[in-house]
Amino acid sequence: MSDKKWPPLDPGTVVKTTKPNLEKRSEWTDEWWAKRQWGVRGTILRHHDSHGLCYEVLHADGTEGYYDPTELQVIS
Repeated sequence: MSDKKWPPLDPGTVVKTTKPNLEKRSEWTDEWWAKRQWGVRGTILRHHDSHGLCYEVLHADGTEGYYDPTELQVIS
């Protein structure tokens, strides 16, 4: 049995968005790409993993965006 936790980040985790992972650009619609913000703090609401792991993040301004794990940094 694996000791690896899934998903790696829990709801409520405070994160900062880093920069877009352009290798993943084709996985997002233009509508969802436009909702993403960079260099901002937010809180993880939930994860999704039907097409690969991503996180739904509530931004400080009250909007939401979806991010690949490579686009987030945990704030301690």
